Amino acid sequence: MIARTCTGLAAIFLLLAAAPGCNKSESPSNNNVATISDLLPKDNEISGWARATDAWVARNKEDLQREINGGFEIFAKHGFIEGASQKYTGKVNAAPGIECIVEVYNQNSEKEAGDLFDDPDKVFSSPITPANPPSARAQIQKDVFSYQMKFTKGKYYVTIMVGSADDKAQEVIEVFANNIAGKIQ
Repeated sequence: MIARTCTGLAAIFLLLAAAPGCNKSESPSNNNVATISDLLPKDNEISGWARATDAWVARNKEDLQREINGGFEIFAKHGFIEGASQKYTGKVNAAPGIECIVEVYNQNSEKEAGDLFDDPDKVFSSPITPANPPSARAQIQKDVFSYQMKFTKGKYYVTIMVGSADDKAQEVIEVFANNIAGKIQ
């Protein structure tokens, strides 16, 4: 009797040990990301760029309105679920103290993210094709004092701005973009 009980317990233990576990990387609903903030680079994850104190997370449309008052409507119109922003400081060439602002938006679907990318209110006037694009839908714009990039990957719409007009700022933007895109599966 004891031998049969032990054999039964051993079989149950082996069954449980062989059963696949669940972790965040196996969850298809979150694209291998536990939270939207996980898409944002950590301190010095991009060499020489540290997080500044300016950051926000919007878990709903009301939070987004509070964070970007006057600009949230376009995101809401295109399926906004949640968003996050982080400011970084680093160098472009030898110039220290340059700011980079990253914003990531979960737009609920690839279609909604694409519609936001193409929205007439989000069009770049003179788009540049990135040398090392993070996705098939990516554009850069050079302004007087900065470079900006927008791209989509899956259900995410991402914007990055580097506060330098130095041509090396375009390289910095592409490094940030590819870091973020690499976290979206």
